[in-house]
Amino acid sequence: MSFFGVFWVILGTLIYTNREKFGFLKTSSFVFHSKQEAISNAEKNEKKGIILILTPKACGDCGVSTTLLEELDSLGWSILQLEEDDPDYETILSDDRFSEILPVIQESRPAWGVLNLGEELLLAKPGIPSKLDLNL
Repeated sequence: MSFFGVFWVILGTLIYTNREKFGFLKTSSFVFHSKQEAISNAEKNEKKGIILILTPKACGDCGVSTTLLEELDSLGWSILQLEEDDPDYETILSDDRFSEILPVIQESRPAWGVLNLGEELLLAKPGIPSKLDLNL
């Protein structure tokens, strides 16, 4: 019984002191994979709007890091990251408002956009957003 207790104390200490080394234990509860969840969260928490990040399967994580997502969340945005497996992915791409970033997605590169709470597209760009792009 004491070995079990010592194990948990050591593990807890390691996790507490070296959080970056155990990044896989973090939950990203502020990143949504459904448009309705992102809108609901943005309205409930009085966010500025929604940052939509589209990541094709072929590009892997496309450079979208947990650190970047945390920075965007701290600026007051709700984050909607859609991958090819997500149900809203095809719906978003079939929307005419996203036609200018469709060629980028077809080349297996990421794209992003900004939606207001009324689901109006305010901005659409290739690549991934940066803190400087959204520090409005």
